[in-house]
Amino acid sequence: MNKARLSTLVLLLLASSPAVSRADVGLLRTAQALDEARGYCLDIAGFGATLRLDDPLQAHTCKYGSELDDQRFEPIANGAIKASRYDRCLAVAALEPGAKLVVRTCTSAPAQRWTLTGGRLSPESRRDLCLSVSNGKGEIAGTPALISPVYRRRDVTLERCDDTQQARQSFRWSQPDERGISTADVVRNGMPADVAKQLASFGTEFDGEIAGQTAKIYASQPRVYEPGEIKVAKNLAYGPHERQQVDIHTATVRRSDRPMPVVVVFHGGGLIGGSRASTTNVADYFASLGYVGVNGGYRLAPDSKWPEGARDVGAVVTWLKSHAAEYGGDPEQIFVVGISTGAYHAATYVFRPELLLPGTARPAGAILLSGPYSFDFASPSKGELAYFGEDPKRWPEMVIPGHITRADIPVLFTTAEWDNARYLWPHAAVYRELVEKARSATALQAESWTQSFVAAVVGRHA
Repeated sequence: MNKARLSTLVLLLLASSPAVSRADVGLLRTAQALDEARGYCLDIAGFGATLRLDDPLQAHTCKYGSELDDQRFEPIANGAIKASRYDRCLAVAALEPGAKLVVRTCTSAPAQRWTLTGGRLSPESRRDLCLSVSNGKGEIAGTPALISPVYRRRDVTLERCDDTQQARQSFRWSQPDERGISTADVVRNGMPADVAKQLASFGTEFDGEIAGQTAKIYASQPRVYEPGEIKVAKNLAYGPHERQQVDIHTATVRRSDRPMPVVVVFHGGGLIGGSRASTTNVADYFASLGYVGVNGGYRLAPDSKWPEGARDVGAVVTWLKSHAAEYGGDPEQIFVVGISTGAYHAATYVFRPELLLPGTARPAGAILLSGPYSFDFASPSKGELAYFGEDPKRWPEMVIPGHITRADIPVLFTTAEWDNARYLWPHAAVYRELVEKARSATALQAESWTQSFVAAVVGRHA
């Protein structure tokens, strides 16, 4: 079960581009996409048990490939259009401008007789009136978990036919090759060539300046969600130190009838820097899909010495075990995601339970991105000296390779094409050790990626 969940989370990190699948025919949709690439389809308000058959109809994101009884119509005899699932026919409340569309018991009334000519859907008795969707950008509508992007809706009414409003007044029946509903576990098609070129120019070196430049490259890239889709409970303390805090991100427009997985991300920063600000978009993204996204902080060196980083990761998971349900999360499905230094701390927590405090909860799985699982003993960095101390005799016991004592937690490792070589050999060593002890593991390498790209890209279209 956990491995299946982890596989979904893996693909979510790589997700972006929608799948194209065989579409369902029998949907009456806008001829043009307007602001919704999937198109707007005539839709009965509500869903499932909340379906509101007597309410006015709306124009809603077409749900090809999903449950769509509330969008399925078919032309029948005498110009009628029927919602067969509900044995009702498309009708207009009044044969006048501004009238709403409804579904009613089928009769021979003029309000239920339609003609679709040149893309215009009009009552047979009032061909000067056209079915029209409202102006402006569609409002965000309730969306199941994992559908990405969210659904949108617009009002739909009869209005006077107007050539200048053709985009809002043109409709057609769906075709078999329509763009299907996409879920977030569809693998991306790749980053734009210009972005790949800029990232390649940084080479394999990495520092705070490069992280800033990467963030600037992606600042203009569109997201697959909007800020209004997320609400954040900030600065929730799991310990006494000012950095022992988390932010919990949840969706405002997702619906789920069960507790959802919790994904907590830990930032990088070379052991002595970094903050939750650099991974806000990661927590946002998972929340935008209906999961509970958590942005985790931890103490930095020199205030925090080895192995306190791993203990902070464990303390977050333990705290979430008690509090996840308050935010719609499943306390049995808590996944940790670590980036760079965050991946080292998460790896120590996952693989070395003997270093943790008694009672520390275990995670459902982990995703470790570009982690420095060891370091160059001959040339330690300022951050490594601050965290691991200045006694070289102790350093070998502080790294991950050669010290895995827990191998039964599902883990995904990723490396980036432009990671420095000093990251790769420890990664290979840890991966080999884990395979030998657990007999299973998964690794991915992302082409054209850099370490800072991993944090910047999550939740972007590109």
